[in-house]
Amino acid sequence: MRSAPDRILAVALARFGTEGYTASSVRAIANDADVSPALILHHFGSKEGLRQACDDYVFAFFRELLTRAADHQPVEAMARFEGISDEAAPLMRYLMRQAADDSPRANALVAEIVELTKQSMADLTDKGYVKPTDDPDMRAAILVMLRLGPFLLAGAVERATGADVLSPEGLTRMYRSTIELLESGLYTRAGVPHEGALLEKYDQTHVRRQL
Repeated sequence: MRSAPDRILAVALARFGTEGYTASSVRAIANDADVSPALILHHFGSKEGLRQACDDYVFAFFRELLTRAADHQPVEAMARFEGISDEAAPLMRYLMRQAADDSPRANALVAEIVELTKQSMADLTDKGYVKPTDDPDMRAAILVMLRLGPFLLAGAVERATGADVLSPEGLTRMYRSTIELLESGLYTRAGVPHEGALLEKYDQTHVRRQL
């Protein structure tokens, strides 16, 4: 059986993720967690302290995920992957709701995840598993947006694909397509004659426009 602080945290993640921070009261969270509001204040200090604990928990989740991936060659890391946990969906929903609010706290949390991703990519590049880039900051940001973007547009994605990306089944389907895109790329040699051709053409066009 989970401890009272763990129950409170799980309920807060769920409520903040579905109703938003402002609309979620300490009393409602206490009722769902079967504790008193005073106990929440005892463990977390305030509603704001509870949100900070939620942020810390989500950040720790991503840090463990990225650290585990960076410790191994990608195929080995995938072999060790135990699948999409039931815990992932409410954490993703929480992060989606915070980011949608465009609050400074949410932006800071996503920025921290981008930095974690950049560090992970740097480690994998040093090991020869990931290609180097001239812009590691932007690549990390794009990778994070690639993974989180479907959550920010969850309703549109479900309408277009029939997949609820905030369900375990939808998460699995989304991650599989993301992995396929990252691993295999998008274009065939019939479309792009050699690796780097698109970037070369983009840079040439961009330079001409700057002149």
